[in-house]
Amino acid sequence: MSHPVFTKRLIQKGTWVISGEGCERYLLEGDDEAIMIDSGNSTHDIRAFASTLTDLPLTKVINTHSHFDHTGGNGFFETAITTVGVARSAKNTMSSRRENYPMDYPFTHVKDGDIIPLAGRPLHIIGLNCHSPDDIAVLDPTGRLLFTGDEVEAGQVLLLPGYAEQPGQIHAAPAGSVETCLNAMRKLKSFGDQFDALCPGHNGSPIDPCYLDWFIQLCQNILDGQEGNPDCSSPSYSHRMGHFPFPTANYRRGEYKGASLVYCADLLWDSDYAKADQLLPATPLHITSSYFVAP
Repeated sequence: MSHPVFTKRLIQKGTWVISGEGCERYLLEGDDEAIMIDSGNSTHDIRAFASTLTDLPLTKVINTHSHFDHTGGNGFFETAITTVGVARSAKNTMSSRRENYPMDYPFTHVKDGDIIPLAGRPLHIIGLNCHSPDDIAVLDPTGRLLFTGDEVEAGQVLLLPGYAEQPGQIHAAPAGSVETCLNAMRKLKSFGDQFDALCPGHNGSPIDPCYLDWFIQLCQNILDGQEGNPDCSSPSYSHRMGHFPFPTANYRRGEYKGASLVYCADLLWDSDYAKADQLLPATPLHITSSYFVAP
């Protein structure tokens, strides 16, 4: 099937990755309904496209985190399932024109340890609170897949502050520390006997679970004193992007094998959160986004 906006690829029976503007979205079939993981930020109807791939009803989308490249298509669904913390800024359009998106949709809240009862394919919520405030991964033990959002991917993991949750706010929460990232990777690794592949939001899917080992080692290397490169750029992350750090924000890029982490050198340990309110704005997009929050 061809489409001017979206492309689809079958990962396994009953599981598709849908590419298009924003992130990778995933369509999962259960016994009597289908569900989406993340919705991207195309102004075109992602639900209508995904519904051409399945005969099952599709009314719900799960958001791994609040960034608008993952939540912009939420309004095409009847409800968006996510944590309370994610919902607080999921409607921050981050400089996209609000009038181009359906925004009048409700949230259904979940938390760490909850199970979304997709018949024949229960989905387990894993709370992480690292890449963005109160974000999650979604474990599918039946399909043996772990949907990681932007917490694990092959390009780079970004530890940036939370985007505005109310007008005028630049940082809603501090960036995740390297220690927080290490603990998040270890938490995902603890479920390793229940999945065979990782399905991230960007830069290729699926990827091998060995990325978790690489990120664990990378975080440990940084905490042991290995200093990252002050040039945070990569083929998929450049100075031209609005969410690229200001030079004054003191960001670094650490690498180990296939893992890359962009982190604030002032927030290595969780104890460093005590000084987070003294840090300068992280990126131009954080400033811009402070004006694009629903009142």
